[in-house]
Amino acid sequence: MRLLEKLVGILAPFECINCGQEGEIVCNNCSSGAFPAIPSRCYRCHTATIDFKLCERCKRVSKLSQVWVRTELRGIPRSLLHAFKFDRAQATSKLLAARMGQLINLPENTIVVPIPTATSRVRERGYDHARLMARDIANSNNLRLVTGLSRLDQARQVGAKRDVRLSQLKGAFRVSQRRLIVGAHILLVDDVLNTGATLEEAALTLKMAGAKKVDAIVFAQA
Repeated sequence: MRLLEKLVGILAPFECINCGQEGEIVCNNCSSGAFPAIPSRCYRCHTATIDFKLCERCKRVSKLSQVWVRTELRGIPRSLLHAFKFDRAQATSKLLAARMGQLINLPENTIVVPIPTATSRVRERGYDHARLMARDIANSNNLRLVTGLSRLDQARQVGAKRDVRLSQLKGAFRVSQRRLIVGAHILLVDDVLNTGATLEEAALTLKMAGAKKVDAIVFAQA
């Protein structure tokens, strides 16, 4: 896949998603200020915390310890994700992963687990975008990638409210490679954080399977 990506880049160079300049998905001029940082906070209630940890109140109802968020879902970040997921711009994964990797400094024994995309979406796109992001984050941070979750549901969640998402996602994941999950510190990877229902259900599934700690990182928050 990487050789193919390089070949495509040579034969059909990227154009900046913002200004159209040839060479990069986001050129140097446009990348300045294109990814405004979100302040460190609890992802659920937005209370200020250290290093994106959940606040004391939200920790009582969540299986997640920390949820890092790189930027907001608007402008260039929104366009990048659209190109990545719907225009087959797979090479975008490396840019997203590099920006996300700036936030984390994790122990070497941390396992990186992508939030699995519904199989119907994978068939449509030809790839699992979250797995590509997780792969690149793992590689750039010397961590191990494990496809530790499989997805059982096919429900489309775009635009759904939190209670609907929670209902749709109940029992949506199954643990695979359980022997690697037991006692592990896991970093979940996904592209967008909406209500958090997907991350919460995935974390619950992993904790029930014996994971010691579950954190998450996403590129953008809606």
